Amino acid sequence: MKNVVISGGTSGIGRQLVHLFLDEGHNVVTFSRNKKKLNKLFNEVKNFPGKLSCMQCDVSKPEQIKKISIKLKKDLKTVHYLINNSGTNSLGTIDKIKLNDWKKIIDVNLTGPFYLTQCLFSALRKNSIVLNMGSIASKTGFPNWSAYCSSKFGLKGFTESLREELRPKGVRVIHAEVGATNTAIWDDLGDGWNKDSMMNEKEVALVIFDNLKLKNTVNIDEFTLMPPAGIL
Repeated sequence: MKNVVISGGTSGIGRQLVHLFLDEGHNVVTFSRNKKKLNKLFNEVKNFPGKLSCMQCDVSKPEQIKKISIKLKKDLKTVHYLINNSGTNSLGTIDKIKLNDWKKIIDVNLTGPFYLTQCLFSALRKNSIVLNMGSIASKTGFPNWSAYCSSKFGLKGFTESLREELRPKGVRVIHAEVGATNTAIWDDLGDGWNKDSMMNEKEVALVIFDNLKLKNTVNIDEFTLMPPAGIL
């Protein structure tokens, strides 16, 4: 049984990964700022063979990350899988996007993964895996997506530096560049998105899960998942 920490595990790809790890009997910890979603997730997986612990935490708040990390290190001792999955987005042209929206996106998508990883650094052992959930926006800029693209470009840079720092320790670090996937994040971005052409969150999670389960003699530093239709 492995210890798995997944941020943003109450919906989308994160939720599917929680299901997959629990189905294999692992000890999974996830957190979200939404208590109702945490309770819903806990109830839907209560008959799975693994054990789920739900913690309320806003990853844009460093003091909350520090608090739960102290508890995690005390309870788990070792984190075998750390999956930085929390994400948010808000669209707007550069001349009109609000500073608070910009800061929130950077805090959730970039600073949150950095600080959670830093706080759990000592719990990462040889053969542990850190996966940072990137995006096709990690390498391609899109109009009206400047804050999101900036956060994901930054996350890719952080991931590459983290990989080299942890390589001597035997910890693997993976960057997943995921294209348009039909998750709830699109509900807050207005109409006009062709969700029928997007990837299925469960299928995406299965591919990610399979990559995480590779033997430690093989490492995929980075992979890209895209809808067959390409960039939507």
